[in-house]
Amino acid sequence: MRSRRQLLAGSAGLIAAGLAGCTGSGGSSEPSSGAGSGGENETTTTTTEEPESDTSYTVEMRPHGEFAFDAVPETYGVLDSAYLDMGVALGVQPAAAVGLERAPLKYYESLDGATLDTDEVTALGGDGGYEKSAFVDADADVWLADPRHLSETTDWSDADIEEVESETGPFVGSSIEFGPEANAEPESVYTLYEAFEKVAAVFGREQQFRTWQSLNLNVTGSINDALPGEDQRPTVAAIGPDVDPESGEFHVQPLGELQNNTKSYRRVGMQDAFAGNYPDGPVGYDDLLEVDPDYIGVVGALTTSTHEEFVSDVVEPFENHERGGELSAVQNGNVIRSGGQFMGPIVDLYSTEAVAKMVYPETFGEWPGAVGEVPEGERLFERQLVSDVITQNF
Repeated sequence: MRSRRQLLAGSAGLIAAGLAGCTGSGGSSEPSSGAGSGGENETTTTTTEEPESDTSYTVEMRPHGEFAFDAVPETYGVLDSAYLDMGVALGVQPAAAVGLERAPLKYYESLDGATLDTDEVTALGGDGGYEKSAFVDADADVWLADPRHLSETTDWSDADIEEVESETGPFVGSSIEFGPEANAEPESVYTLYEAFEKVAAVFGREQQFRTWQSLNLNVTGSINDALPGEDQRPTVAAIGPDVDPESGEFHVQPLGELQNNTKSYRRVGMQDAFAGNYPDGPVGYDDLLEVDPDYIGVVGALTTSTHEEFVSDVVEPFENHERGGELSAVQNGNVIRSGGQFMGPIVDLYSTEAVAKMVYPETFGEWPGAVGEVPEGERLFERQLVSDVITQNF
């Protein structure tokens, strides 16, 4: 493996080169039109009326089909999903959202260019308590949300969804490699960056997306180059979202390619301790001890908990539990945490950096415990470069 110093130097150079190769603004370019001359006699010139520019465009989102826009949406709403992070990554403030009490604000506070003014966001409810009136009052031009989520978690009918769309804007969203249902219909599931590309198209910010894509590929490549051989990579049992070691009941989160919430563990080459043997329901300590993973990864805790909360609510209860203390991961201090629920492009970078440091500190540097405390010389991606992409300063 390369040394941490070599990795950081190489990563910064690759990212800078990728951004330098992306020029132009992040928005859509409008067609130009001009007036013709009436002839050589300047006193008898005439002008022709300029045709109106056609600003309409379409965006396809499977499995829902094609959506037509007369103009770029000025406002949008989201549910508690990765789509919120995508909007922030494009520098667009949401008008309405669900679940901001668990939003990934800590990541945005570490970036000069990322902003999410919660005072300007209309609350839509949550926990199945969405009211149609809240959506109508928010009057978003577009909803970055999969309408199937509303059908599955509320008593909304197709007619309810159509009513909200007719009075506001369309629901343009789809599954993003998350949950068991994603594996059941992979043809209609997007990877994170596939969905991100669609969102960028909705806002006419294709160039900005390509710059994000370049940055992401360079960070991923630098990390991959520094990883140990596959036979030396540790196993992990990813569990979540709300872990209570005292209960002895855990929900395993697969590391499959169609799982966005466990993306960070895949990004650093970890092996799934339950691969090929996924349980139908919750597992207990007997199941964990049978696979005895090198690491236990708590999905989402990097976003929803502070370091102190994670230690007191998860790590110490594992250590103090009679069966939990028998796990190798617990004995070796290898209970770690990652992002999850809001895993868009920004959260993805921070979560990948955190997991890489927790698992390979000799290569990527020690994890300090909080996303905002990583020393500048030990960061796996340059914060200012990310801010520049968000603000289209490239």
